[in-house]
Amino acid sequence: MGLISLIKNVAGTTFDSISSQIQDQYLEFFTQDSLGQEILVKKGANKMEKGRNKGNSEVISNGSVINVPEGCFCLLVNNGEIVDVVSEAGAYKWDTSTAPSVLANKNFGENIKQSIGDIWNRMKMGGEIQQQQRVYFVNKLEMMNQNFGTPSPVPYADPEYRNIYIRLNGTFSFRVENPVTFFRNIVGNVKDEYTVAEFMGTPAKPQQPRLEFLDNITETLNKCGGPYPNGIMFSTLPSKQGEFRRYMQDCLDDEWLQKRGIVVETVAIASVTPDDKSRERIEKVDEAKLYGADPGALGAAVALGQTEAMKAAGANANGAVNGFMGMGMMGAVGGNNATAAAMNTVQQQGGAQPGGFFAGAAQAPVQQAAPVAAGWTCSCGQGGNTGKFCGNCGKPQPAPAAAGWTCSCGQTGNTGKFCGNCGQPQPAAAPSACPKCGYKPADGNMPKFCPECGSKIE
Repeated sequence: MGLISLIKNVAGTTFDSISSQIQDQYLEFFTQDSLGQEILVKKGANKMEKGRNKGNSEVISNGSVINVPEGCFCLLVNNGEIVDVVSEAGAYKWDTSTAPSVLANKNFGENIKQSIGDIWNRMKMGGEIQQQQRVYFVNKLEMMNQNFGTPSPVPYADPEYRNIYIRLNGTFSFRVENPVTFFRNIVGNVKDEYTVAEFMGTPAKPQQPRLEFLDNITETLNKCGGPYPNGIMFSTLPSKQGEFRRYMQDCLDDEWLQKRGIVVETVAIASVTPDDKSRERIEKVDEAKLYGADPGALGAAVALGQTEAMKAAGANANGAVNGFMGMGMMGAVGGNNATAAAMNTVQQQGGAQPGGFFAGAAQAPVQQAAPVAAGWTCSCGQGGNTGKFCGNCGKPQPAPAAAGWTCSCGQTGNTGKFCGNCGQPQPAAAPSACPKCGYKPADGNMPKFCPECGSKIE
């Protein structure tokens, strides 16, 4: 029974081997539509409709045609080994296959011998083929719209604001430069296709290449920053995308090209925003730069500050008087000096700098009073005496004039109605006009008799 069973098995195997060999005699035609923006590698499919090869899908008969479309590399894999690479579009003939076909060329007799030999090899393997041929198409289009963003603020050496922290987001693109390296090190002998999502991941669930891109952003920013003239202000980074891409390529291309066969093609920055603390410092620096370059803006800011302070004092819940007292105390500490200094700067420089922030606005000149000499003035004309005697003639400082009225007896400083020395009553003030006719002298000195009516002026 064992011998009969063996004979049955041999007969079955012989039939399967001959059948599969005959089925594999038809020549195949392989091609591929565009792989688009989602597929990086796809296994080639047989496109024959009539006389279609019904044999094993892993066998490409010698003499079959492979059509390579634009935008694709073509890898020919024989028994797991890449035997050829096609980078130019066109139709190519497979003539290095280990699977012979009687239809490969006009040498029918030689082809029959090779096919019979292949039948014997399949019989030894139980009717199974012992080789594998595959066609893979590798996408060489630019893979665009790969989003990126820094999950937290990263340091940046801005040439204007020094060390700040910024958030950066945008998109980048890459492409396969070396399909052999990419296939050997990343993809391998896949069954159907290999996608961009499998390689890069998503911003929410990034794969290692996307994480490497984010890690190299900090190094790229270090090259973009620094002092002038080479440093780039953070606000102008979106307009310097060519330099940013070049720096990013310097960081990644060597490593990615050697290990994975891909390169960074473009980098587009969508927005750059500083964090809250950096924004506050930037606003302060900008304000200081504005006031330093435009005295008119400084004067306007001082005036605005004083106005706001007066409004706040008037609205003081404890009373406007307390509010203005507080303003006075601050002015005594130094606020008034600062205001005066700012206004003096406006007076001295504001009109000499056209094109300032408040250029064209009418600026009223600030009138300054002439300085008054300290001390007292002697009758000889010497001013600025601070001691008890004149520094020019030596005369003593005159006594200050006593308040009140002077009596005819010589007593000065009387403040009551009678003289404190002799008791005489305070003399009545001379009338300024004639009580009878109303005459008023032009110089204000009324004579004893009116020149108009002759009445005695008492």
